[in-house]
Amino acid sequence: MLKKYDERVRPDFKGPPVKIFCQLVVNNLGSVKAETMDYIVTVFMRQRWIDSRLQHYDYNDTIILSSRNLDRVWLPDIFFVNEKAAGFISTTGNNKMLRIYPNGEVLYSEKYTMLLKCRMNFEMFPMDTQVCTLQTESYSHTDKDLLLIWDENPVVLSGDIELPEYILRGKRYTTCDNDRDIGTFTCLEAQFKLVRRLGFYLLSSYIPSIMITVLSWLTFWISPEIAPARVALGITTVLTSTALFGVNRQTMPRFSYIRAMDIWMMVCISFVFGALVEFIAVHFIFKRHKKFGFPKKVRNLVGLNKHWKSSTGSRFGLLSISEMLRSERIFSKKTICLLLSQVARARGESPPFGGRRTAAEVTLLYQTRARRIDLVSRVVFPTTFTFFNIAYWTVYLSWYEA
Repeated sequence: MLKKYDERVRPDFKGPPVKIFCQLVVNNLGSVKAETMDYIVTVFMRQRWIDSRLQHYDYNDTIILSSRNLDRVWLPDIFFVNEKAAGFISTTGNNKMLRIYPNGEVLYSEKYTMLLKCRMNFEMFPMDTQVCTLQTESYSHTDKDLLLIWDENPVVLSGDIELPEYILRGKRYTTCDNDRDIGTFTCLEAQFKLVRRLGFYLLSSYIPSIMITVLSWLTFWISPEIAPARVALGITTVLTSTALFGVNRQTMPRFSYIRAMDIWMMVCISFVFGALVEFIAVHFIFKRHKKFGFPKKVRNLVGLNKHWKSSTGSRFGLLSISEMLRSERIFSKKTICLLLSQVARARGESPPFGGRRTAAEVTLLYQTRARRIDLVSRVVFPTTFTFFNIAYWTVYLSWYEA
């Protein structure tokens, strides 16, 4: 049968294009890597066509050729378009099979294990859905010589495919014909829909970031007087949040767009940083009463520094009212009145411009304002973060396909 057979010539040479019916049996799919945007797949590629030169009605049975005789029969020269690497050695040797039926129908099956590229988009990460493809095409035959056609039940998935990070939601099949200078090449494309599992990222990113953010709010319950404790807690939470954000970015390619995880982490870092800034403001206001809260130049002018350091009630070197009023070019009238009132009270005299607050009253005023900011922060920060959580999870979970 093969004596006058020329394997270099396609079936129906100079006639209509030979039709290759293809079926893809996916045996294994895994090792989906976001860093390199690829995955490994093991498939059985089954191709079926008619070669009238191989008809053998005198022997009414199927002929099976071994791998040593496959080079004596014409085979389609297909290749995988999105292949990055192949040649994985099988432990069972050369996995090829060719059957010839009496009517000249040829069934050719071969096992492939390949590393294929997968175009990914991580804007929804970690609630994203990726569609990885497998594209096959003829290398040298245009559509005038060879047509690739999906067979009945074109893509078959093995029932035991299980991915640790993804859920295989389904498959599709379509065509992807390519127009080139020498002609049009038919192309078949199988698509695998992969939905990322969220559980791992809840435990490793979302819950820790929530705990760090809540921990930063504990500074609102620490007295402003205990500055070392609040500073240590604030800086620790800021550094921890920044480190957690950096770890999440390391496992991804270097893209410039913002992911859903980035939005979450940046908002958490903003809350933590805001708690630290809030303490700086509270501490500044809380300590504003020191030496009546006036600049050194003012205190030296009216003699308050001497009074503050004196324990014997000695003379203070207080300027006269006329001298103070002539100083309005440097200090406001309100400041001058308050200074003169404070010094007059220190000397046991009546205030020259009516009643003003004492040092104890000024101290209490600033401390009350500082503590009021802490009280407001105890409500504003958790409430705002709660509203952000509601908006974030409502929007992204509505797009999540798991």
